[in-house]
Amino acid sequence: MQTLSIDLILKDSPSALAILDENLKFLRYSDKWLKQFGGRHHELIGKNFFEVLSEIPEALNQALKKALCGKAQFNEACKFIRIDGQIQYFKWHIKAWKDEEDTIGGVTILLEDVTAEYIEKELLFKAEKVSRTGSWEVDLLGNKIYWSPQTKEIHEVAHDFEPNLETGINFYKKGKHRDTITELITEAISEGTPWDTELILVTAKGKELWVRAKGEAEFIGGKCVRLFGTFQDIDKKKKRELAYNKVSQRLEIATKGANIGIWDYDISLNNLVWDEHMYRLYGIKEDDFNKEYDAWCSALHPDDRKRAEEELEMAISGSKEFNTEFRIIWPNGEIRRIKAAGSIQRDSEGKALKIIGTNWDITELKTTQLKLKKSEESFQGAFENSNIGMALVGLQGQWIEVNQSLCKSLGYTKSELMQTTFQDLTHPEDLDKDLALLAKVIEGQQESYQIEKRYLHKNGDIVYAILTVTAVNNIEGELSHFISQVMDISQRIETELKYKEVSERLNVATRVANIGVWDYRLEDKSVVCNDNMYKMYQIPRNVANAMDGWTNRIHIDDIDNVRHELQKTISGEKPFNTQFRGIKSNGEIIHIMAFGEAQYDIHGKVSNIIGANFDITELVNTQKELLQSEESLNAAFEHSNIGMAIKNLDGRWVRVNDSLCRSLGYTCEELLSFSYRDITHKEDVDKEIELHFELISGKRESYQMQKRYYHKKGYPVHVILTVTAVRNENGQTTRFISQVLDINTRIEAEKSLNELVEVTRSQNDSLMNFAHIVSHNLRSHSSNLSMLTGFLKDEKDEEEKEGLANMLVDASESLNETVVHLNEVVQVKVGVAERLKRVNLLKTISGVEKNLSLLLQEKNTTCYIDIPKDLFVYAIPAYLDSIFLNLFTNSIKYSSPDRSPEIRIGIERRNNFVVLTFADNGLGIDLNRHGDKLFGMYKTFHRNKDAKGIGLFITRNQIEAMNGKIEVESEVNIGTTFRLYFKEQ
Repeated sequence: MQTLSIDLILKDSPSALAILDENLKFLRYSDKWLKQFGGRHHELIGKNFFEVLSEIPEALNQALKKALCGKAQFNEACKFIRIDGQIQYFKWHIKAWKDEEDTIGGVTILLEDVTAEYIEKELLFKAEKVSRTGSWEVDLLGNKIYWSPQTKEIHEVAHDFEPNLETGINFYKKGKHRDTITELITEAISEGTPWDTELILVTAKGKELWVRAKGEAEFIGGKCVRLFGTFQDIDKKKKRELAYNKVSQRLEIATKGANIGIWDYDISLNNLVWDEHMYRLYGIKEDDFNKEYDAWCSALHPDDRKRAEEELEMAISGSKEFNTEFRIIWPNGEIRRIKAAGSIQRDSEGKALKIIGTNWDITELKTTQLKLKKSEESFQGAFENSNIGMALVGLQGQWIEVNQSLCKSLGYTKSELMQTTFQDLTHPEDLDKDLALLAKVIEGQQESYQIEKRYLHKNGDIVYAILTVTAVNNIEGELSHFISQVMDISQRIETELKYKEVSERLNVATRVANIGVWDYRLEDKSVVCNDNMYKMYQIPRNVANAMDGWTNRIHIDDIDNVRHELQKTISGEKPFNTQFRGIKSNGEIIHIMAFGEAQYDIHGKVSNIIGANFDITELVNTQKELLQSEESLNAAFEHSNIGMAIKNLDGRWVRVNDSLCRSLGYTCEELLSFSYRDITHKEDVDKEIELHFELISGKRESYQMQKRYYHKKGYPVHVILTVTAVRNENGQTTRFISQVLDINTRIEAEKSLNELVEVTRSQNDSLMNFAHIVSHNLRSHSSNLSMLTGFLKDEKDEEEKEGLANMLVDASESLNETVVHLNEVVQVKVGVAERLKRVNLLKTISGVEKNLSLLLQEKNTTCYIDIPKDLFVYAIPAYLDSIFLNLFTNSIKYSSPDRSPEIRIGIERRNNFVVLTFADNGLGIDLNRHGDKLFGMYKTFHRNKDAKGIGLFITRNQIEAMNGKIEVESEVNIGTTFRLYFKEQ
C-alpha cells in the first residue's frame, strides 16, 4: 500500500522527477519527466538514463557519478550547446537512495529545463546595456537600496558601491534638479504618486549627465514599504534637444509649428473630437461642427469620400493602417488637400475602440510630392518605421539574420540584404574606422563599441545611423557572432544641419548689419556678447566681466534709466526697450537703441534676457536736420515761384500752391474742383493722357512736356510741366506730383528761365525721393544717409553738390517719418502703469461714434451697440479713443460697395477679461494670405490710397500695453470681427 502511494505521488508530481537504480536505469518517474524529457519514448522503466537523454551536459554526467558515491549534487543552472547548435540551461538536484541494508541502490533526480528563463535574463541584460538603462529598488522597511550594474555604470561608481537613499539623491545636480527629485520622492512616499522626469545628475567622476528617472511606490496597509524604478542615460539626446530649443527661442519665426491638426474618434459613441488646428484646416468654426463621423464625411470631396471612408473601415477592421490623402471642400468652395494618418486602439479581444490621428494641409506641397512620387515609393519604407534596425552579423561581416526595420532603413528586401555584407553598404569614408573598432572586439580588447556612421542606401542616398555592436561568445567563451543595432538618425542630422545653417545665417546677419547681440544670465550676472558688441563700445575682447565693461560705457546721466528698464524686464513687467548714450574709450559719445526679451525657466522665473543693440548715432545726429528739412520741403511747395500740385490717379488736384493759382488765375478752391484735363488746351490733352497712363502702368517714373493751360480769362498759359509718380512700398502708383513752370516770360528773360528750369529739375529730384518714404528700415536709412554725406563731402562740382543735397533732404524726410512711427510704437508702453484709469466703455465708444457721425451718415452706416451703461474697464483713455477711432474708420474705409455698412459691438466675459467684439460686414481680409502679417508695420491688404499700414500695428501695441490682447476673424467679402480683451475694473 505504501509503495502504491509513493508511485501515485511520484507520477502526479508537478516536477520532472525520476528514480534510477545503480546502473542509472529508470525505476519510476513522473508524468512531467516523461513529457519533458521522454522524447520519442512512451515507456521508460528499465531504460538507461543516457538512452533516453542522449544529449546532456558533461557536468550532469559527473554529477550522477558523484551522487552514486553518496555525494548529493545541486546546480542552479548549467549551460551547454546541443549538436544542432541550440543552447540549453539545466537545473538539477540529485541524491542517492539506500535500500533496507543501508546500501546505495541508485539516485533520485529532479531535473528542470530553465533555458527560457536564462535566455530572457541574458537578453534583458544586453538590452539594458545597449539602451543605457539601469534599475533600482529601495526597501524602506529594511533600509536597503539596490542598484543594478547598469545603474552603477551610469553613476560612474564601483561595482561594490553600496548606495543609500540620501547618497542617491545627492547625485542629482544641486539646485532645481535635486529639489525636484526630492519633491517627487516625498510625494511618492506620502501620496503614492509615480514619477517620470528628466534631470541632471553629477556622476562620481564629476560628469554632468542628463538622465530619465522613473519611479513608483508600493504600499502595504496604507504605508509605503518600497520604491523602485529605472534610470536611462539620455544625455546626448537631451543636449541635442536643448540646443535645438535654444535656437528655436532666438529664431521663433524660423521655427514655427507645422500646424498639424489632431483628432480623436470614439467609434462606439460616434464622437469626433478636433483640436483648434483641425477647424482651421477645414475652414470651419467649432460651433458649426456637430462632432460626429458624418460631419467629417460631409467635408470630403465627393470624388474622394468613398475611398476615404473605405480606408478608414479597413483600418478599423485591422486589414491596413490608416494613412491616406484626400480632398476637402471649405464652406467658401475652396478645395484643399489633406494628409491623414491614424492609430487604432483595441481592447483585449482586438475590437477597435478609438482612433487617434492627425491631419495636415499638403495643398501647396502636392505638386512637388507628385513629382517625387516614384522616388518616395521606393524610399518611403526606409523611414516610415522608427523601430531600431537589428541584425546578427558573422565574423566576416555577412548578415546571419536581419529584421524588417533594417531592411526598411537601407531600402533592401530581406533576400537582397542577405546577399551583401555590412562592408558593402558602409560609406567608404567610415569603413576603416568601423573595421578598426570591430578588430578590437575580435581581439577581446573590448566587448562592444558604438559609433556614428553612414550607410549607402539602395537608391544611393546616405543613411546616417548610430551603430552599436556587441560580441556574442559561445559556451567555450569563443567569439561566435555579433549583435548589431542600427538606429536611423538621418532626421536628427538634418535638424543639426538646419541648426548649423540657421546659426550661421544669424551670425552673418548680425555681422553684416552691425547688430550687437547679448545674453544677460541672471544666475551669475554674466553677459555673453557677439563681436559686434565689443566693437560697438570699444571694449577689449578678453575683458574679465562683460557686464561691468558694458555698464561702465553707459553715459552717467543715462545709467539709472537703463538699470530701471532692465529691472522691469527681470521682474517680467515689460520687454527691455530703451535708448541711451554710450561712451567709447576715446571719449566719443554714441547713441544706442536696445531691445531685449526675457527667457523663462521651467518654474516660470526669468532666467536670462536675450537682446540686441543698434548704433543709431547717425540717426540722432540727423534728427535736428530733419526738422529743418521738413520746413524746407513745405516752403518749396507753398512758396515756390513754380506752380506745384499733387493730383490723384483720376487726374484731379488734391493740393495746389499759390504760384499755380496765380499762373492760371483761379482760386485754390476753384482749382481743386477741376482735373488737369478740364483746363488743358485741347491740342495737348491726348499727349498728356498717354503719358499719364504710362506713369500709372510703371513704364516710366516721370515725364516732362511743354503744354498749354487755359487761364480763367480764357487765354492760353504756356508752361513746362514735370509730373512724377509717387509709389507705395509695393510699387503701386498712389498719386502724382506736378511742377508747372510758367514760361510766358521766357523771351523777356532767358537767364531767369534757365534758373527756373534748374529749380524745376532740383525740385523734381527731391520730390522723386520723397515718393519712396517708409520703404526701408532704420538701417537702410542710416546707411543711405552715411553714403550721401560721404559723397557730398568729396564732391567738387557745385551742380552735383546741389543734386546730392536734394537727395539727402529726401532721405532725411523718409527717415523722419519712419522714426516718428517707431517712436510712436516705442512710446506706447512708456508710463503705462501711471496712465491706466477706470474708463466707462460705453461712454468712450459713444463719444467716438459721435465724432464720426457725419462720416457714418455719409456711408449710410448702421451701428448696433450692446454694452451695459455701468461697464468700466482699466485702460488709458487716449489709447481707447485711438483704438475705436481706428476700428470705426477702417470699417467705413473698407466697407463693401454691394451693401450698406453695418457695425455690431458687444461684450462677453472670459477669465477675468471683458472681451469686446467689433464686427463689420465689409470687404474682409484673406487671413490665409495675410494672417501672419495682419498686425505688421506698413502692412496693407486693400488697394486703398490712404492706407499706410500703421493703424492696426499701433492698435495691437496699445491694447497689449494695457495688459490686453486683440484677436481677429475674417472672411473675404463677408466681414471682419475683432475681439479686444480688457481688464475689468
